[in-house]
Amino acid sequence: MISLSIQIPETVAAEFYQAADELNQRLGEINPTSGKAKPVIDAKTLMAFALARHDAEDVCAQFDLALRVVRGSSEPPFNPVLK
Repeated sequence: MISLSIQIPETVAAEFYQAADELNQRLGEINPTSGKAKPVIDAKTLMAFALARHDAEDVCAQFDLALRVVRGSSEPPFNPVLK
């Protein structure tokens, strides 16, 4: 396993923290017999999960799309499904 330290915009982090809060409210505590409310999932776990679900083609497609949006390219975005 590789560990990364990355910086993300506060607005992006806020979305992950909000999502973690919502999931914890929906799922409740893991061990109700302990008498202590323990979060089911935290924002960092959600971030790792979001990063882990991509393969090389997904990453290339997202990066290609981001560059086209910034550059204003008229070519259609890269889509590995239409190879």
